[in-house]
Amino acid sequence: MQQNLKKKIIIILPHSGAGGDSQVILNLLYANSASNEIFDFHLLINSAGELHDEFKRFAKVYTFPIDDYPLVRKILRRLSVLSFEWLKKKYYLSLINKLKPDLVYINTVNENELSQAVLSSGKKFAVHPHELDFVVTHRISDVWIENLVNYSAKIISPAHAAAIFYQDVYCAEKDKTVILHETVSDKRIHWNLNNNTKSTLRPSNDVLLIGGSGSIIFRKGVDTFIRACSIVRQQYTGKIKFFWLGGQSNVYKKQIYFKSLVNLLKTENLLADFEFLPYTAQVGSFFNELDLMVLPSRIEAFPLVVLEAMLFEKPVVAMDVGGVREVVDEQTGYLVKDRTPEGLAKGIIHFLESEKLRKETGKRGRERVLKNFEAEVQVKKWLQILHELTD
Repeated sequence: MQQNLKKKIIIILPHSGAGGDSQVILNLLYANSASNEIFDFHLLINSAGELHDEFKRFAKVYTFPIDDYPLVRKILRRLSVLSFEWLKKKYYLSLINKLKPDLVYINTVNENELSQAVLSSGKKFAVHPHELDFVVTHRISDVWIENLVNYSAKIISPAHAAAIFYQDVYCAEKDKTVILHETVSDKRIHWNLNNNTKSTLRPSNDVLLIGGSGSIIFRKGVDTFIRACSIVRQQYTGKIKFFWLGGQSNVYKKQIYFKSLVNLLKTENLLADFEFLPYTAQVGSFFNELDLMVLPSRIEAFPLVVLEAMLFEKPVVAMDVGGVREVVDEQTGYLVKDRTPEGLAKGIIHFLESEKLRKETGKRGRERVLKNFEAEVQVKKWLQILHELTD
């Protein structure tokens, strides 16, 4: 009888990979699993990724059946992409109508067959955009974004900077916008750390490790990071090694941007000191070993990797973009106001010169995350939003 009383919520995920947008929902579901909340979660996922099975622990998960057969999918898409996308949209529209949700929660502003099906269904929905700036304006139709912000019951923004962006550019109503910062789970990330092989990045105890993490794409600023590393290498006399977590895949190696980065490393004579590490959803061992975390991004709404690094008491040197300043300041790291390689290098050197400063700053960062951004704190706000939308 109790099961019938549960409010049914469909969550639309673009993918179940290890990207920040998916990780946020997984962290919230993880924190919610210990409560007795009366929500029945169903996940509609556009593309299965490495966290797919983990999502199944907390919700009923649905994907387009044909996507489970790669060869059939490939043939159908070659015959007609439009027909394939139409079929996928019809499937999800039928599924949404069958499930009869009290609320649909769209975890992106990207347009895909799932989100199209939601708008076609006429069901009440909220939108949780994790995208910002030119990632939106240069890639997504203005008409689509306008429809999302106009017809959504609530716009759940991951940062104040993101809320202002959608209000200024797309006339999103301030009254129906609520801030829910991106969130990390201390229990989940440390459970993964304790149950996975430990990393051994440090060649000797006198070597300092500096790292960044994210997709190897232009907006993540990997090129800026490399140029900053070159400046640091010239100005700092101690032993250093630089890392970027998110590389060394067959896909990235074929991309022109990755080839350009390798050429830049050669030009700056950094090949021996800079290493790309394979992408993994289990980032704990990486952050655990670092002495300093760097965020060189050209744009971020609210970067999850910063929160993850802070959980491991690592100071963060970050570009002052998007919502970064809402978590990084002189108490928890170094905010690069001019967004240049020189400014980034200055921030890195600031921490390399003092182990005491690194430890004190890292400790304050962890305290801030636990107080304001940890999943067990944020899930209460999330559930309150869901209650308001389903009452």
